[in-house]
Amino acid sequence: MRRLFFLSLFFLASATVFAQTGGTTPPAQEKKVTPKKKGPKKDGFIYREESEADTVVPYAKVAKEDVAYTKRIWREIDLRDRGNSILASPKVNILNTIYKALAAGELDLYSSEDEDFQGEPLSQTKGNDPNATNSSAVDTAFLGVNPGTSEINRANNEFFAASFTTLRIKEDWILDIKRGIFEPRIVGIAPVRIDVKTQTDNNGNPVLDPTTNSPRADTLRTVAGWLYFDDLREILVKTKVANDNNDNSGINFDDVFTRRLFYSNIVKQSNSADNRIEDYLSNSKERLLEAERIKKIMADFEQGLWEY
Repeated sequence: MRRLFFLSLFFLASATVFAQTGGTTPPAQEKKVTPKKKGPKKDGFIYREESEADTVVPYAKVAKEDVAYTKRIWREIDLRDRGNSILASPKVNILNTIYKALAAGELDLYSSEDEDFQGEPLSQTKGNDPNATNSSAVDTAFLGVNPGTSEINRANNEFFAASFTTLRIKEDWILDIKRGIFEPRIVGIAPVRIDVKTQTDNNGNPVLDPTTNSPRADTLRTVAGWLYFDDLREILVKTKVANDNNDNSGINFDDVFTRRLFYSNIVKQSNSADNRIEDYLSNSKERLLEAERIKKIMADFEQGLWEY
């Protein structure tokens, strides 16, 4: 009985609505279409965007009177080393990051001879001649010239991975007696480019190899220029590295250098003759042993500061 009562109410309500609409079926309402969001789409749940957190953490201040000891060291980072793969990933390459900042005028490049940053930076002004290659002194110094086409090399990750195999670092190790710490402070970084130069005779003709009958070529290591590290940090801190272990590690290029997340070899220490290790040792194995010897001297010095 209760079911029949409710069914009667349903049919009575339906008949009332039908009568109010003039005995016709009410028109279907139009479906509202949500407009598509314009602009670039976000790829993923965690978005790799710049934020206020991407700022440089300043070094602890050190007063001159608190520095009891200083040693200048030059070292080289081999980008082909698997331990340094985060610097030369095909996805995020540190050289490409640096060049984009140079091209945008956000960073200064100093001459390869201006290791002390005393001169004027290389010009970033493009040429005005429409018939000439639209490049600047920075482009020429950083990218180099293709020997086959005599044009500036193209800036892309493939070129940077193939042509830049080394980063040279100049740093000071300081003993801060106030804080009781012996630590490094990077002063400058210089990308080292591999250039191939064809050998020529006095008349400018290529020298041919008698066995292969092909032009002989020399492989040169060219310093593209020096970058002041305090300025470079502002660029590096905004670029996250490609981390195999965690896509959301949050580690940026600035962390790699300030937290010493790289492998390197010492190639020079400050000395009265201003000699590099390769100037007095020709054997590569002996140079590596000498680099390790310098590392041990510095480690022993730090260990000898403390008493137990």
